Amino acid sequence: MVQFFNAKKSSDDELATPLMADEPSALTSRDHERESKRSQREKDRKTSEGQLAGSKAGSVSSSKSKSSKTIVTQEELDEADVKMGCCYTFGGILVKSIQLIDGLIGLIFVVYGSLIMTQFDNPAMAAAITCLTFGSVLLFGSIMGGIGFTTKVCKRIGIALSAYLAPCVAFFYLVVIIALLADHATFFNYLTEHKDVLYLSSSEITSLNDLLPFFYIVLIALGVMEMLRYFGLIKLRAKLIKRDVAREHISERARYGISSGGSEASGLTDVFLDDVEA
Repeated sequence: MVQFFNAKKSSDDELATPLMADEPSALTSRDHERESKRSQREKDRKTSEGQLAGSKAGSVSSSKSKSSKTIVTQEELDEADVKMGCCYTFGGILVKSIQLIDGLIGLIFVVYGSLIMTQFDNPAMAAAITCLTFGSVLLFGSIMGGIGFTTKVCKRIGIALSAYLAPCVAFFYLVVIIALLADHATFFNYLTEHKDVLYLSSSEITSLNDLLPFFYIVLIALGVMEMLRYFGLIKLRAKLIKRDVAREHISERARYGISSGGSEASGLTDVFLDDVEA
């Protein structure tokens, strides 16, 4: 009887022993799997932390680079705006010369048209009106340009008016060229018919007919000159307005005794040099 129970117990132990022997190996494989997952999560965490640190370092470096830019105060900007520079000085001389030429041409046409209109009983009205209108436009533009350069009224509106008249004058030259190319015989017939009123002789009209190609070149050159005057006046007006504002700032600082060290207290805004260059 004892042997029977002992044999049963030993058989039970033999049956249970293999199961118990497989359990540690199963636990070991699970531990390895958990450890690998844990290490992978750790690697992912370190990678994300590294990327975050890199982005922070980039933002810090960009902020440092921005802060390292040269700062220009409003006072320094005003000093820069007051100076005209070589290009603006040369442009001003060129534009003023063109306006002077326009003024002389306009004065000649106004005087010539006035003589045609007033000195004869039967004047050539078409020629007189054309000369007076064209000469008045040129003379008005020249005078307004001179006023704009000498005074600061309404942000130098005289320069703006003179500039916007320049394309109109250039268009008139273009119309004259097209009309002469299309039918120059009609023009010279009109001159011959009214030569006494226009203070012309037959030889002078013939000379004008021979020099017609030269007049085409002169009219084209005058048209190009007017367009140069337009663009030059627009840029010069913008520069002069900035100079006027800068001079007002400088005079206000001088009036209230604000020095370079007190520019921060004056409430003037600092700007980056990059914005100035743009």
